[in-house]
This record gives sequence, structure tokens and C-alpha cells, in this order.
Amino acid sequence: MDSVIEEVSVTLHGDYEDWIPLEYGYQGYRKSILGPAGARLHFDPPNAAHFNLSLPGQACQLAGSDYLKRFFGYCIENCGKARRIDLALDDFDKLITPQDVEAEFHSSNAVTHVRTIMGIQESKRGFPERAGATRYLGAASSDRRLRVYDKNVESGGKIDAIRWELQARRKAAEKCLHDLVNGAWGEVIRRYLVGLIDFRVHDSAVEVEDRTRWAPYEQLMQGASKAAAYFPVKPKTIEEFEEFWRVHQGPSIAIILEHHGGDLGAIIEIAKDGKRRWRSKHKALLGRSKRG
Repeated sequence: MDSVIEEVSVTLHGDYEDWIPLEYGYQGYRKSILGPAGARLHFDPPNAAHFNLSLPGQACQLAGSDYLKRFFGYCIENCGKARRIDLALDDFDKLITPQDVEAEFHSSNAVTHVRTIMGIQESKRGFPERAGATRYLGAASSDRRLRVYDKNVESGGKIDAIRWELQARRKAAEKCLHDLVNGAWGEVIRRYLVGLIDFRVHDSAVEVEDRTRWAPYEQLMQGASKAAAYFPVKPKTIEEFEEFWRVHQGPSIAIILEHHGGDLGAIIEIAKDGKRRWRSKHKALLGRSKRG
């Protein structure tokens, strides 16, 4: 488990020391630790051979495509199993709304084995004009399920797009992991979306494979193939680093200081030891602060 934490830390451009024990476990595990950008690792001591690692979207964003692909390869080489992978595509041009998806699903253009679609409409109290629509294709228990929703509403205006989010679980997640390691991510996402549901103009040809793809969906799929997996992440500032350290490590430092009767010497010795173990990311952070 320790070697995996080290590997995840490198993937997230952090250190082993960045991980913080949590008070409670999660998902049936007795212990959990929190890493950079919301990464979590759950386990049952003393068994360190079986554990669960979850990387939320912000952690994937922090890692970037190249580091994630390398980490996925590391997982496969070390017999890691993917239990769930979410593939997301953001349609900033809003070519197709969730309501359009439902309309086309019930039309003769839909090419899919999915039998059900579920829709919800929600808004927060006091903000009726910010209502967001969501459509789910497939059952919640399925290995593959697609969610199409207004990300602008869910993100509070940070991401103004319609998000297509395909959840792969169990065997579908295992295959997805291998495909992400061995293929271009935009093309993998396009292939998985089309594999779940395609929209072909029914009257354009007799055979399904000869039919013309519905124009908005074709444009969206072409964009998916060319899309960058993740936008670059702005490096953390020294002020953000200091605030994170104050919030998460402040109580521990206070205990050490109290134990030594307020003598700052103990803290200084810790700082000296820490400086000897600086890595490139620490030097880069300090360099940015001096230039600023």
C-alpha cells in the first residue's frame, strides 16, 4: 500500500507527506486517508494488500493525461482492478441538450440496446431561473450508464457546458482501463459513447451502418475525438500552499510547540530536516514566490 501511495503522490505532483489520516473509514473500510486534490485511499488494517483508491475529477485534473496514463499502466502491471471509471465530455457549444437526448432516444434515429431513460429537473430554492435538466440512459445497476446534464448549473457557473458522463463499472471498467492505457483518450470516449447510443437518420439508408449520423451528434463526436483530455492546471501559489498547510498541519505543530513549552527550537529543527528533503516541486514553489 505504501508503494501505491508513493506512486499516486508522484502522479498528483505531491509527496507521501501530503496524505492525512481521516477520523472515519469509508465504503465499508475501517480506515481512510486523504491525499492531494481529494484523492482517497481506504483500507482495513493490518491488511495492506487490499485497499481501494478513488481519484475524483479534480485529482485527475491535477495529474494531467500523461501522468494518469502512466499510473493506469502501473495499476495494470501490478494487478490492480478498476471498479469504476467515469468518462466525461463537455459540450461547450451546447449542440445537444438533455431534452434533445430524450427526444431522439424515443425517435427512430436512436441506435442502442438501452431500454430506459430517466429525467429529472431541479433547482435551488430562491433561484428558479437556474433550473438544470438531467437525463440518465440505462439502469443504475448496469455496467454502463450515461448521464447528460447541465454542468453550468451543477458547477455554479464555473463550467458552462452540457456534460456527457459515461459511468463504466465492473467488467466495463476493466476494459476501459486497458483502452485508456493503449489509446487516444478522445477517441476512447467517442467510441464508448457511440457504443452505448448512436443517432442515425432513419430515412437516410436501409442498413443501420450505412445511415448518416444525426448532424449535431456527428459534430459532437468529431469534437470528442480531437478534444484535449485535461486543461493545464495553474500551479499552486505560495499563499495557497501556506493556507493548506495552516489548516491541515497547524494543530499538529501546535502540539509539538506545546510539548516543548513554547520553545521554537523544536519547530526550527523540523524545518531544517524538511529543507534537506526538498524536491523539485518545493524549489519550484519557492522560486515562483520570489519572482512574484
